[in-house]
Amino acid sequence: MILNSSSYLICLCLSIFLLYSCDDAEETTSNQGAIEAGNQGAIEAGTQGAIEAGSTTPNDKGALIEIRFTSKVGVLLDEIPEQYRDEIVTDLMNQPASFWQKRITYQIDTASYRLLFRNFYYDGLGQLPLPPYDAWQINIGAVAREQVDGHDVVVASYDFYSVLISSLDEPAKADPLLANIDGVVSEEFVLPVDPEHIFERTSYACMNEDDFPPNSVDTENARFFYDDLCDLENCHLTEMPAQTCREAVREKIGGVDVKIDFKRIAWDESKYEEFKIGEQSQNGPQVMASQEGMMDHRLVYRYFPEDSCSISEGCVGGSGWRRLLQFTATVQNLGNQDMFLGDVGEGSIAVQNNLVSLSACHNHMHFNHYGNFSFGSMQGSALGSKRAFCLESTNRYFNNIDTPLTHPYTCVYQGTAAGWGDDYIAGLDCQWVDVTSVMSEEAVTAPLSFEYNPDDFLCEGQLITDENGQATFVETDFVNERGVNEKRFACEFTEGYKDDNKVTVDVTLPPYGGLLDSECSRYAIGEKRNCGFKALTNTALSCTPGQPTQVVCRGANAQNPAIFRICEASQQLGVIPCLYREQLASHILTEDQGTLRFEITCPAARSELESGGKLGVYVGAISAQMPLLMDQLECDIESMK
Repeated sequence: MILNSSSYLICLCLSIFLLYSCDDAEETTSNQGAIEAGNQGAIEAGTQGAIEAGSTTPNDKGALIEIRFTSKVGVLLDEIPEQYRDEIVTDLMNQPASFWQKRITYQIDTASYRLLFRNFYYDGLGQLPLPPYDAWQINIGAVAREQVDGHDVVVASYDFYSVLISSLDEPAKADPLLANIDGVVSEEFVLPVDPEHIFERTSYACMNEDDFPPNSVDTENARFFYDDLCDLENCHLTEMPAQTCREAVREKIGGVDVKIDFKRIAWDESKYEEFKIGEQSQNGPQVMASQEGMMDHRLVYRYFPEDSCSISEGCVGGSGWRRLLQFTATVQNLGNQDMFLGDVGEGSIAVQNNLVSLSACHNHMHFNHYGNFSFGSMQGSALGSKRAFCLESTNRYFNNIDTPLTHPYTCVYQGTAAGWGDDYIAGLDCQWVDVTSVMSEEAVTAPLSFEYNPDDFLCEGQLITDENGQATFVETDFVNERGVNEKRFACEFTEGYKDDNKVTVDVTLPPYGGLLDSECSRYAIGEKRNCGFKALTNTALSCTPGQPTQVVCRGANAQNPAIFRICEASQQLGVIPCLYREQLASHILTEDQGTLRFEITCPAARSELESGGKLGVYVGAISAQMPLLMDQLECDIESMK
């Protein structure tokens, strides 16, 4: 079997969230201050003084912030033909609470970007991250069919409650209004009533791509990029939208006005015990690779031209159509000190010692030793190699008095705060293993592995400093993109630091197909979904490259309505299971229509090996929960008249 995978080269920026963390100065000075003088103090001094006398008592262990809001979440019916909606409504009314709980979680995720990047929205304020999922209390109300901004939706109302736990001084760092007991901060949002298919319905209108590489947003991770304040000028990189986010959501989905209230409350030992999550180890930074993150994986297909940065940076094995195993790589800092990288700007000691280096293609800094990825029993030297954009604190995994609410880390000043994690979510550019070469007529099951800090470039322990308290470096045999030897931090590593740095999950690759023809893991309806389809045939249809073409489909009826999706096909890989935004055409065929005619342009040549002129057809039921009889469905090419 051919193994795929890679040296995970990480540059430095997020997976998907940015957060800020300021450890206790006495706990972090040994490592933080050793990197570079002046790096501390990203959060303005004096915030602790904002806590007025009398707002706390000597017996308080820390601070508590209650979080409350009310919202509703639903399933949009607009894209389903009228005659089939009642059946779906009945099905939704009978769904268990767990179904609505999952959809609620997805909607709340759409608020995370603004809360995690909150310091970029308000001068002088910090982040206000929601607590970890396990600390959420959700009370689900009645389920009903109603109109939301003129859209037909089955909705469930709900109330949210949780409590943030921090040290006494952290609330004031997030917002001076929280310095005192009974202080309140409110954040107002317009959230999508249906959190599924946001990207397919509103395109880039709500996607905040600031500080991310192009093409980082996809069908599965879009909720983490959602920013309802995006307008026509701000947020966008890959594609400029025609509407603001709020306009697009209200027109295409339906919006819910939500006000999230954060209220500082008096210390309550019982609430502390109820909502406390995690406990730091006391040996400095201790980073653990998360197996749960690796469970988030999927197969997709993407075309790479010869001048693609993904080729020059070793993320894929060559140009053309590639089959990619995307996955999430998450690490959590379980220690009581930050995992610190520091300033990576021009002239910084990290640059001077070649700990990081500039990527000419992406024009950002690379940290080449974040981790190794592999699929199978061997490792390749190039396939699937990874360079992240920032090494940051992107999720607050602990909820306790030792985990800060805010932190100073950005793409220029990098690190993972104590109690926080760094998430590289599936869908980010280069966040994959190229498995194109893993070819078999049968399904292949093999381990997908992620090893964090394999070459000891990050100090999981205590930095060795010089007489001035500055970090020192050690020569290595590794060479960067410019052919210069790289140095790593000199470090006294904590005993057993590598014990939790590697995780492995078994992944099965089907011989053909990807996300589109996989089983839907969530409730999915309509033609915009990207799961639960099947290839009509494994043989591509032929047409004249670059010319107008008519694809004619038939065979559906009232008892067996079908969605037909037309995709490009590859000379090398066959029919491509295209996602909704990559399709050439799509429509639902019922008895009333009889025959469906798509007028499209036949795919033109992309390269010498991909000469164009090939189409594939995928079909699916109008609901992934309904059966589809495929034996009477057919499509062919007819000449244009």
